[in-house]
Parts: sequence; C-alpha cells; structure tokens
Amino acid sequence: MAIEIVIPESILKHVNDLPKEIRLKFWDQLERLATNPSYPSLRNEKLEGMDLWAFSVTMNYRVIYQRAKDSITIMAVGTHKETLG
Repeated sequence: MAIEIVIPESILKHVNDLPKEIRLKFWDQLERLATNPSYPSLRNEKLEGMDLWAFSVTMNYRVIYQRAKDSITIMAVGTHKETLG
C-alpha cells in the first residue's frame, strides 16, 4: 500500500527557499520516510505530548509531520530552533 505525502503549498514554498543541499537531502529523506520510517539516518521520533512526529534532514534541519493510516502531512521544515521553537 502506497503512502500519500501531503505537502501544503506554504511548506513547499519554504522548502524551495532552503539551500540547495538541504532541499535535495529533504527529498531523499522524505522518500526514505515513505518507504522505511525506521531508516537510521531519519532519527524518526514522536514528539512528546503531541500527535506529531519529526525526522532529521541533517543534524541542523528537521521536518515535523502528522501521520495518518495512509498519509503523511508535512507541517513544518526548518532548523531545530525554527520547528520546535
């Protein structure tokens, strides 16, 4: 069963504004998440006290997302400080 990846237009615009190497790594990691959420470099984790998850793009950049049965919705992309405040 395929997992649908939902990226709101505002998030996609932000991704496109990221440095090229981060942008490329984002797409690689997103593909890994869809095929193998346990892939070690994702450092995938459920955020405490929230119905949200996070995975690493690089050591400085991460993605916050919401999981459903058949889909993943990207909620935020940025540095650890930007995404977790």
